[in-house]
Amino acid sequence: MSEHTPAPTPARSLYGFFMYLLSKTVLAIYLIWALTPDYYLHYFNIYYYPQRYWATAVPIQCLVALTIFAFFVYPSSNLMLTSKIDGISTISDCFSQEGAENFRSNNIKSSKCICVNEKKCKKYSFSTSIRETKEDGVPLLHDLNIRVVCKKLYLNK
Repeated sequence: MSEHTPAPTPARSLYGFFMYLLSKTVLAIYLIWALTPDYYLHYFNIYYYPQRYWATAVPIQCLVALTIFAFFVYPSSNLMLTSKIDGISTISDCFSQEGAENFRSNNIKSSKCICVNEKKCKKYSFSTSIRETKEDGVPLLHDLNIRVVCKKLYLNK
């Protein structure tokens, strides 16, 4: 029994080749039907074929359907699958990694400030733990608690 794999197999290569030939043949027949005058088709005893109107109507209808799908159906389905704005799942979920130690009161503070205006200095606004302050180190990626973010942004102490 063979495994299900996306790797090419002889059967898949044959299917791909015949689909390629079929698509090129259908395109050639469509272009011959859409572009040649009627008297050439009548010369080859081809009398029963669709009107030329359908040569442009079907591709335009396909493009309109694609446009409706791209601008209305797809975004609408995404909006229906999105959580409510006031739901707790928009703030945290089962994959959240909150860094609780990042907002303790033991802030590491540098001794010198490079700010021009001391009243607008922001050097004490960033909090971190001692574990994350290794030299040339980047803090670990984590989610911020919404309560702490709101407290830092909107509460003046």
